[in-house]
Amino acid sequence: MKRLFGMVVVAGASIAACNNNETTPTPVVASVTVRPAADSVPWGDLMLVLRTAHLAAVLKDAGGNVLSVIQTGQSVVWTSSDSTVATVNRYGIVRGLARGSVTITAAIEGKSASSAVQVDTLVTVAAVSVKPTPDSVAVGKTVQLKATPTRANGDTLTANYMFWASSDTSVAIVSNNDTLGVSPGNTASIKGVKAGSVTITATIAGVSGTGAMKVKP
Repeated sequence: MKRLFGMVVVAGASIAACNNNETTPTPVVASVTVRPAADSVPWGDLMLVLRTAHLAAVLKDAGGNVLSVIQTGQSVVWTSSDSTVATVNRYGIVRGLARGSVTITAAIEGKSASSAVQVDTLVTVAAVSVKPTPDSVAVGKTVQLKATPTRANGDTLTANYMFWASSDTSVAIVSNNDTLGVSPGNTASIKGVKAGSVTITATIAGVSGTGAMKVKP
């Protein structure tokens, strides 16, 4: 019985569609509003993942009804007045690059609106903790160390790169360092060279943390 009812409903819908020759017109965007109208984006050391802010474009027709981009059949085009200060992607996500002021604009169907963005809050590192896990390595073997940079309020920061150093490279070395002593991300590969003790230091934005390592025969 349920199956028969479903067939009747589908058939009825098909007949109604055939009898209705009118097509729904595409809504016309009458106004665009960017929210928030003003925002700030913190930036930081180039070795840190830079912070972002998310803007939204609110589209309305002449009657004040909110429209989606699907209804309009077009996409919102986002632009930055100064891409050296901040960039914006197709989703309205703003990425601060340097201190300064910038205007982010959203445009669609000849209508546009803007948001004033101030990139002025420096992301600073308050501390770096190094976790040796484990805190020992055998000669010729490699272990991973992880460094965690944090802000003064305890928030964890994500590092693009970090400087790593061994207090005695005859005992242990950072094997994934480049020629400048930099490793990607916030991990380092420590390779044992000979038996002894060594201190491994991780540095970012001028702040360092250390971890003690033992190299076993």
